[in-house]
Amino acid sequence: MTRASVAAALVALAVASGSAIAEAQRGAGQPGSQAALRSDLDGMTARLGGRGTSQQAIADAQRLTLGYRSLGPSVRGFGPADYALNREMARRSLAWLSRAGVVYAHDPLAARAFLDAYDSIGVFYRDYGRFYYPGAYVAYAGATRLAQRLGRVGVQGDWYLRELQRYALAYGSLAVLDGQLVGRWGIPEDLPAAEPTKADAAAPLKPLDLPKIDITTLSPAQREAWTDVRDRFRSVASRVHGARMLMDQLAARLNHQGLALHPEDAASALKMQSFLDDAVEMIHAHDFESATDALRAADAERTKLRSVTGQ
Repeated sequence: MTRASVAAALVALAVASGSAIAEAQRGAGQPGSQAALRSDLDGMTARLGGRGTSQQAIADAQRLTLGYRSLGPSVRGFGPADYALNREMARRSLAWLSRAGVVYAHDPLAARAFLDAYDSIGVFYRDYGRFYYPGAYVAYAGATRLAQRLGRVGVQGDWYLRELQRYALAYGSLAVLDGQLVGRWGIPEDLPAAEPTKADAAAPLKPLDLPKIDITTLSPAQREAWTDVRDRFRSVASRVHGARMLMDQLAARLNHQGLALHPEDAASALKMQSFLDDAVEMIHAHDFESATDALRAADAERTKLRSVTGQ
């Protein structure tokens, strides 16, 4: 696929928000809008730390949606201090969404509000905030992971599985447009503190480590389940890392030739890694059965990529 075709696909795949209220209030950025959003983030963080209600979380997610939609037109007037503040807000906003998505994961209305917020952040850093483009990667990856988790536990499964594919493809389109198949940024902790450099985009891919578990706290049945998931994790994580490395090498070769593969390949790579990330979370929570399911899903996504990786 040519780079021009990928760019056209990216435009066609722009993710539309489902929030009618937010859409009605879309408008130009106003002076001080970043400072106002930072103030909102302070309150949001405090409420989430105190385990507020899902209604409060929905309202806070809508604040993020509206805040980021208002920023786009004002980017042209940004100075160094504005850029620095914006990067700080990106890290805090995406960290808030990541945590809120776990705390209120079983509330369908809250999940929709979180996906809207992820969407607004992704669109901002894709279309306006390329000075901090990793924000778009983490936003689309976060939305993918949330939809993935909700689809797996059966919360309006069909709808969320469609959302999973939609956001994964948005991530994949962005990666291919940037000459990658495997992005370096998938979770808020991956975000660089400063403006990203070429070295950040080309940083070596690291394998995911097996979580450490204190087996003295486990029951006999849990120890047996842990042994099984531990061995499975080591095997799957190794194969996933190998697939990502092969895709990364292929992307570099194609990029030198002015070519690219389909965004769906990059989307599958994201889902493959996201399922592995989910397994880590579940192992930490001693939910070994769900971790096993996530590892199977990661390996299934890897299998889909055999036509790309050859393995």
